[in-house]
Amino acid sequence: MLVVLDATTTHADTMDDAERYVSTREALKVALEQGHANPRVLRGLLIGTTSTTSYDPVMDYFRRHLTDRQLLRDLIAIALEGEDNGDAPWAAANVITEFPGTLLREIEPELIQLSKEQWLYLNKPAKEALQKIKNNRA
Repeated sequence: MLVVLDATTTHADTMDDAERYVSTREALKVALEQGHANPRVLRGLLIGTTSTTSYDPVMDYFRRHLTDRQLLRDLIAIALEGEDNGDAPWAAANVITEFPGTLLREIEPELIQLSKEQWLYLNKPAKEALQKIKNNRA
């Protein structure tokens, strides 16, 4: 897997596995340094959660930002793009479940909408987040 930061990353098809691994790790390092404010980098980080080689550092990054309201809004917007927009929407839905219930309450209408999606990879995390909100109210 190659974390794509921008459209200039075109040499991936010609790399062998060892080169691809190094390139991926370097791209991941750059993405983690740049952070989630750039929408393309945020999508790259989300894709990083789908790979065993990058999952831990990317999730550690997201877990350090679980009080960032703008990040949460950006994630729900990506999740609501639906199943036809690649891996980023379901990755975003999964990251959203990590946020505290008090913040999730701010996007409750969007979570309800997402929970009605047919695709399990979107509706299941949304339902988990809604349960977290409910538990937080109790």
